[in-house]
Amino acid sequence: MMIKTKALKEMITCNTIKLTYIKRCLLYIFICFSVKGLSQPVTAANFSADYPVIHPQFRQWPSPALNNVADCVSPTLLWPNNKKATGYDIRLSQDASFAADKTISKQNIQWTMYTPHRALNEGTWYWQYRQHDGKWSDVLAFRITGASNKNFSPPVEKMYAAIPAAHPRVLIDKSGQKTFSAQNKNTADAKMIIEEAAKLVKLAPPPETDAKSKLKGKSKAENDKIALVASSRASNKIYNAVHLFCKAYILTGDQKYAKKAIEWAMSVSGWDPNGLSLLSDFGDARCMLSMALALDTFYDQLTPSQKKILTDAIHIRADRFYHSWINNIDAKVLSNHVWQYIFHYFFQTAIAVYGETPDAANWINYAYELWLARAPVLGGDDGAWCEGASYFRLNMETLLDVPMIIKQYTGYDFIANKKWYELNPYWMAYSFPPGSSTDGFGDDVEKIYSPGTEYLAYADALSKLTGNKLAAWYAGEIERMGKNNTKTEERVNGVTSYKKSADDKLKLSDADMLRWFRMRYLYGVKRPDPIDVSTLSAAQKFPGTGVADMHSAITNRQNDVMVSMRSSPYGSYGHLLGDQNTFNVLVGGDRLFYMSGHKVAMQDPHRLGWYKATQGHNGILIDNKGQPFNSEAYGYLPRFIDGKNLGYVVGDASQAYSSQAEKEQTGLTKFRRHLLFLYPDILIVYDELEADHAAKWSWLIHSPYQIKIDAGKHAFYCNSEKVSANTSLFTTQNLQWNITDTFAVQAVNWLGREDEDGNLIEYKNDQWHLTAATTTNVDKIRFLAVMKINQHGEVNAAPVSYQLNSKGELIIDNWVIKAELDAAKPALLEAFNNDKRIAFTSGGDELKMGNETFNGKINGSSKLAEWIDGKYVFSEAGDVMPDAVKNIPVEKH
Repeated sequence: MMIKTKALKEMITCNTIKLTYIKRCLLYIFICFSVKGLSQPVTAANFSADYPVIHPQFRQWPSPALNNVADCVSPTLLWPNNKKATGYDIRLSQDASFAADKTISKQNIQWTMYTPHRALNEGTWYWQYRQHDGKWSDVLAFRITGASNKNFSPPVEKMYAAIPAAHPRVLIDKSGQKTFSAQNKNTADAKMIIEEAAKLVKLAPPPETDAKSKLKGKSKAENDKIALVASSRASNKIYNAVHLFCKAYILTGDQKYAKKAIEWAMSVSGWDPNGLSLLSDFGDARCMLSMALALDTFYDQLTPSQKKILTDAIHIRADRFYHSWINNIDAKVLSNHVWQYIFHYFFQTAIAVYGETPDAANWINYAYELWLARAPVLGGDDGAWCEGASYFRLNMETLLDVPMIIKQYTGYDFIANKKWYELNPYWMAYSFPPGSSTDGFGDDVEKIYSPGTEYLAYADALSKLTGNKLAAWYAGEIERMGKNNTKTEERVNGVTSYKKSADDKLKLSDADMLRWFRMRYLYGVKRPDPIDVSTLSAAQKFPGTGVADMHSAITNRQNDVMVSMRSSPYGSYGHLLGDQNTFNVLVGGDRLFYMSGHKVAMQDPHRLGWYKATQGHNGILIDNKGQPFNSEAYGYLPRFIDGKNLGYVVGDASQAYSSQAEKEQTGLTKFRRHLLFLYPDILIVYDELEADHAAKWSWLIHSPYQIKIDAGKHAFYCNSEKVSANTSLFTTQNLQWNITDTFAVQAVNWLGREDEDGNLIEYKNDQWHLTAATTTNVDKIRFLAVMKINQHGEVNAAPVSYQLNSKGELIIDNWVIKAELDAAKPALLEAFNNDKRIAFTSGGDELKMGNETFNGKINGSSKLAEWIDGKYVFSEAGDVMPDAVKNIPVEKH
């Protein structure tokens, strides 16, 4: 398809007021202003436009510092780690000279965090850290004010004192065991546990050799992964059986379960702790916890010899985790397996053997301080989960059960004092609505098509623990809608979204997730009344994790058009993908334009070459290259407006295409993407792109349905037999179009993965991929995509129907669209609807609607004026940086 510059300028023109974009290597000044945001805006004066990282893989600067206000009156001090350090010292005082009688100090700390566990007085506080007996750091400062949370956690000694001497104490306290068993005797959850345990009671424990795989790969990398999976599966068998035996015994008192749990635990105690079960950290941890649960639950039935054997075997594995974590995990942005399950297992294990081995006190101390300092590790305060909806499931039990353990022994309510838990239901409701697929960001999201029983269990528990009405609505809607079993899901680390049943109805008791938690902490607790859904806005932004979701009908899945965008300060680390400034479109809960490919395994060629790579997402390539895989390849969402008639979000991925650590430099210097969603069915995508050289630019989009192009009208369209989307794509350069239904890197099931029914997964080429690439290399370019979604009546396979008015402006339905495509001029996107009296500009100094003029308070801000209930409502948004940048020292720029 060929598009001529002159013709475009006649079609789409606009007079723009110059916006200042400060070039690469200079400093921005960001003005703080937020519209309906979830968090307070951040003043980030002098933050560098090309700063290499916001969330480094390991901490690079201390906090709190820079005279910021501490969140709590007893804030956790954090500092960079040195792997060679044997310990650290800190000192903290309101006296900048650190007079001894006015200073709190701690010597030889084994990790990179310290919490005073006391209320600090209001005012300025100074602190320093050093390697033990080394040179002190520069003096750091923060403030305690009236805004700092007055609640704080007690010292770990309170937890030590509260752990009972008697066993059991992990699954249930001995003092409450009889009451617990009596009240749960006939519950659906108890019956399910007993039924599952009974299926296993005649089985013998598997031999250690079961952890060795019989499959063979084609390379060392494949063989290593195959061996790891086999190791994990064998250990899972042990854990799944032992924890069921322990729970069934607590509920029934039947000795057959005690006998089997002890038999299986003693069997695994004889496994080589440095052998096959060590290949998988999950397997290692599950062997450890299996023995700990048996020791704790049946402590009074074990012989001294058995206790010693179990304690010694547990100690080897637990102490290995401890020594590999200290001065490491506490300073690391993320270690997935640790925070998903292993931390939880480790904490439970430490409590089980407290008093049996002296080192357990150190394990508890570290786990307690680590949780208070870092959790939720990928959530921040915006309520979202950075790795997406699928992997969030793997964190659910840890996120709820660990705080309950802390509350049980210390009285400190972590959930009530962490804003993330209050906002988390918003992320679930907007990014993964009941009855809908997810927003499409993060590993394994392609495998789940509705929230299912895990999300039902989690939302139900959160609503009952906190009284959160949105969580209650979310859980109720999942139950009401039932299961979406039109797709067969792949099991992800043993987790599936639902189990098939004859009546296709969801019940809370269907969920193995949080089953024991419900029985222990939520017995008799009523779910609160749901929120009045009419109070929910159409769009929501989660700035800390970098996701925004816009809905045409948030509470009506059947009629909802959902547009989601990701540009994350965390970059593409771990289970995050190379998808900064990409978007997905869902209609009626089904995927229309969506990320593509399959997660076979973390280091699988298809995952790395397509699924995780930018080319598998609805984004941009420069010179056929996408984003590196590193926390340095980050983005963020600087602007967001949540209007009644439209939603608007801007993503900045200018740093996402380079990484010093990965030694990748594409030369991209600016990528600013604007999504303007004109409710209910028009989506505008406007891209600003620049490079330090003349480059080839590729605009990408993917769909599970066939995409067709109309080259003569610079358009493409697709339909799902339910809805259609017709899109015109404009730019000033000639474009070469390409459509394929084949992955550039094929997906092969070399791991032998199975679906829920036990059938081998076949990764098919059943997705469609469109690329529109420039035929001439240029250093600057703009793209404008105008998408019209038709979700009612006959499916329309024609391009977007638009007209040009006398000014050369684009007319779609009752909307007038203007966009500046000349890259030599300041970027500008505008939309007007005279019928509904709506006006929007992405950056004009003033906005006119009828006889009204709106200037705003922020120079160059995005502005929206809407006629609502007999008057104009005005909103504006200037650039706001992620909250995390407030901790980055200016001298680091």
